[in-house]
Amino acid sequence: MKKYFLFLIFLTISNTYSQELKIDEKAFSITEVDEKPVFKDGMEKFYKYIAKNFKMPEEEGLKGKIIVEFIIETDGSISNFIVIQDIGYGSAEEITRSFKKCPNWIPGKKDGQVVRTLYRLPITIMSAT
Repeated sequence: MKKYFLFLIFLTISNTYSQELKIDEKAFSITEVDEKPVFKDGMEKFYKYIAKNFKMPEEEGLKGKIIVEFIIETDGSISNFIVIQDIGYGSAEEITRSFKKCPNWIPGKKDGQVVRTLYRLPITIMSAT
Protein backbone atom coordinates (compact mmCIF):
# COMPACT_ATOMS: atom_id res chain seq x y z
CA MET A 1 0.00 0.00 0.00
CA LYS A 2 2.87 2.40 0.84
CA LYS A 3 4.49 1.78 -2.54
CA TYR A 4 1.18 2.46 -4.30
CA PHE A 5 0.68 5.70 -2.31
CA LEU A 6 4.23 6.91 -3.05
CA PHE A 7 3.74 6.15 -6.74
CA LEU A 8 0.54 8.26 -6.78
CA ILE A 9 2.31 11.15 -5.04
CA PHE A 10 5.19 10.96 -7.53
CA LEU A 11 2.76 10.85 -10.46
CA THR A 12 0.86 13.88 -9.14
CA ILE A 13 4.02 15.90 -8.55
CA SER A 14 5.48 15.09 -11.97
CA ASN A 15 2.19 15.95 -13.75
CA THR A 16 1.89 19.25 -11.89
CA TYR A 17 5.50 20.17 -12.64
CA SER A 18 5.22 19.32 -16.34
CA GLN A 19 2.14 21.54 -16.71
CA GLU A 20 3.94 24.65 -15.46
CA LEU A 21 4.94 26.22 -18.76
CA LYS A 22 6.03 29.79 -19.12
CA ILE A 23 4.28 31.68 -21.91
CA ASP A 24 7.49 31.82 -23.95
CA GLU A 25 7.95 28.03 -23.79
CA LYS A 26 4.58 27.15 -25.32
CA ALA A 27 4.03 27.31 -29.04
CA PHE A 28 0.61 28.75 -29.80
CA SER A 29 -1.31 27.65 -32.87
CA ILE A 30 -1.97 30.22 -35.56
CA THR A 31 -5.62 30.43 -34.41
CA GLU A 32 -4.63 31.26 -30.83
CA VAL A 33 -2.53 34.35 -31.55
CA ASP A 34 -3.85 37.90 -31.91
CA GLU A 35 -1.25 38.85 -34.52
CA LYS A 36 -0.09 36.13 -36.90
CA PRO A 37 3.59 35.82 -37.72
CA VAL A 38 4.54 37.13 -41.14
CA PHE A 39 7.56 36.97 -43.37
CA LYS A 40 9.34 40.34 -43.10
CA ASP A 41 8.44 41.47 -46.62
CA GLY A 42 5.09 39.65 -46.85
CA MET A 43 4.03 36.19 -47.96
CA GLU A 44 4.42 36.99 -51.65
CA LYS A 45 8.13 37.68 -51.03
CA PHE A 46 8.34 34.47 -48.99
CA TYR A 47 6.98 32.41 -51.87
CA LYS A 48 9.42 34.16 -54.21
CA TYR A 49 12.23 33.27 -51.79
CA ILE A 50 11.17 29.61 -51.85
CA ALA A 51 10.84 29.63 -55.66
CA LYS A 52 14.35 31.08 -55.97
CA ASN A 53 16.02 28.78 -53.43
CA PHE A 54 14.14 25.50 -53.96
CA LYS A 55 15.92 23.37 -56.56
CA MET A 56 13.27 21.36 -58.37
CA PRO A 57 14.00 17.62 -58.52
CA GLU A 58 14.71 16.56 -62.09
CA GLU A 59 11.57 14.51 -62.67
CA GLU A 60 9.35 15.15 -65.67
CA GLY A 61 5.81 16.29 -64.89
CA LEU A 62 6.46 16.59 -61.15
CA LYS A 63 3.70 18.39 -59.30
CA GLY A 64 1.96 18.29 -55.97
CA LYS A 65 1.84 19.85 -52.55
CA ILE A 66 4.52 19.89 -49.89
CA ILE A 67 3.14 20.63 -46.43
CA VAL A 68 5.57 21.85 -43.80
CA GLU A 69 5.12 22.64 -40.14
CA PHE A 70 7.47 24.73 -38.05
CA ILE A 71 7.66 27.05 -35.05
CA ILE A 72 8.39 30.72 -35.49
CA GLU A 73 10.38 31.63 -32.40
CA THR A 74 10.09 34.91 -30.50
CA ASP A 75 13.20 36.19 -32.31
CA GLY A 76 11.63 35.33 -35.70
CA SER A 77 13.83 32.32 -36.42
CA ILE A 78 12.38 28.99 -37.52
CA SER A 79 12.72 25.84 -35.41
CA ASN A 80 11.17 22.37 -35.13
CA PHE A 81 10.80 22.11 -38.90
CA ILE A 82 8.89 19.02 -40.09
CA VAL A 83 7.75 17.98 -43.55
CA ILE A 84 4.21 16.64 -43.10
CA GLN A 85 3.69 15.73 -46.75
CA ASP A 86 6.06 15.71 -49.69
CA ILE A 87 5.98 14.70 -53.35
CA GLY A 88 9.03 12.46 -53.30
CA TYR A 89 12.19 12.61 -55.41
CA GLY A 90 14.10 14.43 -52.66
CA SER A 91 11.58 17.25 -52.29
CA ALA A 92 11.48 16.94 -48.48
CA GLU A 93 15.25 17.30 -48.20
CA GLU A 94 15.26 20.20 -50.64
CA ILE A 95 12.49 22.16 -48.92
CA THR A 96 14.24 21.56 -45.58
CA ARG A 97 17.48 22.95 -47.04
CA SER A 98 15.63 26.01 -48.34
CA PHE A 99 13.96 26.70 -45.01
CA LYS A 100 17.20 26.38 -43.05
CA LYS A 101 18.53 29.39 -44.97
CA CYS A 102 15.29 31.36 -44.61
CA PRO A 103 15.51 34.88 -43.17
CA ASN A 104 13.71 35.57 -39.91
CA TRP A 105 10.00 36.25 -39.73
CA ILE A 106 8.14 38.83 -37.67
CA PRO A 107 6.87 36.70 -34.77
CA GLY A 108 3.27 36.36 -33.67
CA LYS A 109 1.77 38.12 -30.67
CA LYS A 110 -0.74 37.14 -28.02
CA ASP A 111 -2.06 39.63 -25.51
CA GLY A 112 0.55 42.13 -26.68
CA GLN A 113 3.48 39.76 -26.04
CA VAL A 114 5.66 38.13 -28.67
CA VAL A 115 5.10 34.35 -28.57
CA ARG A 116 6.28 31.17 -30.25
CA THR A 117 3.82 30.22 -32.99
CA LEU A 118 3.21 26.89 -34.68
CA TYR A 119 2.76 27.43 -38.41
CA ARG A 120 1.63 24.95 -41.08
CA LEU A 121 2.21 25.92 -44.68
CA PRO A 122 1.31 24.23 -47.98
CA ILE A 123 3.67 24.81 -50.90
CA THR A 124 2.45 23.86 -54.38
CA ILE A 125 5.09 22.51 -56.76
CA MET A 126 4.61 22.37 -60.52
CA SER A 127 7.39 21.55 -62.95
CA ALA A 128 7.83 23.76 -65.98
CA THR A 129 7.69 20.82 -68.40
